[in-house]
Amino acid sequence: MQSVDYIHGWWVLRAAGRNPLVRGSDRLELLIVTLGILVVVVAAACAGALGTAVHDARNRVYVEQAHSRHTVIAEAIDDSTVVLGIHDNMTTMVNARWHANGAEHTGSVAPDHAVKTGDPLKIWVDSNGDRVDAPTPTSQAGVDAVLAAYALWQTVVLAAAALIWWSHSRLDRRRDSAWERDIRCLIHDNGGRTP
Repeated sequence: MQSVDYIHGWWVLRAAGRNPLVRGSDRLELLIVTLGILVVVVAAACAGALGTAVHDARNRVYVEQAHSRHTVIAEAIDDSTVVLGIHDNMTTMVNARWHANGAEHTGSVAPDHAVKTGDPLKIWVDSNGDRVDAPTPTSQAGVDAVLAAYALWQTVVLAAAALIWWSHSRLDRRRDSAWERDIRCLIHDNGGRTP
């Protein structure tokens, strides 16, 4: 008997039951909460599918980068200089020369330390010999996928929670006004008693 009392104490089961004291707004709120939970569960599956798609796409890009980029040894043409970068960051820059793809190339390089003229620098170049950033590790595809999936799912969760909260507050306002109307009716109608 105690477990039956516990089940009857749960508002979800009461709202879904046939109790005549349960208002239509209670049933509507239950429906909205149920739909919100269903949307969040379905969004988890969709987020997983999105994460898989992002992982596959980014992995292809990162693998292509790894195949098309390689290192060469460049030679500093002059001494490095320190320049003021974005957000007041100090960056070391130097002009360098390198041979790649049968041609000589020159350009600015940002070494991680000060260099002098003639110092060797290891740089990354593409198949044309142009300087590029180091290839992104393929493990980054997993990070990208998780972030995209989580962002989608979190957006849906927040939207569902906002909708549930908004509908709850609107339904509470309707219930409160109904209570006040019924109380006024009791007061002005002699408590429901006939004279």
